[in-house]
Amino acid sequence: MVKTKVTLSIEKPVVDNAKLALLKKGRTMSDYIEKSLRSLSSSDILEDLCKEMELDCEYISGEEIERQRPDFKGKVLAEKEVREMRNGRRTRIS
Repeated sequence: MVKTKVTLSIEKPVVDNAKLALLKKGRTMSDYIEKSLRSLSSSDILEDLCKEMELDCEYISGEEIERQRPDFKGKVLAEKEVREMRNGRRTRIS
């Protein structure tokens, strides 16, 4: 696939913070922006499809899922707590 250069005007502190956060995740700014733009077009397609089928849908991007994911690094959870989290997620999805 052919790549195209894009020029953006974004405040320097925003870019610096984004680069640092992405570096920690092993990602590039280009990769992140491309993935975000792809999810925008995907969400538009899904939204149109839901309207056409008269469904009440909500598209959640991968980035949104990552932001909502709790941080359990270094924590040991009991089986009961994990089951409760899964049941809560299942309730939100359905």
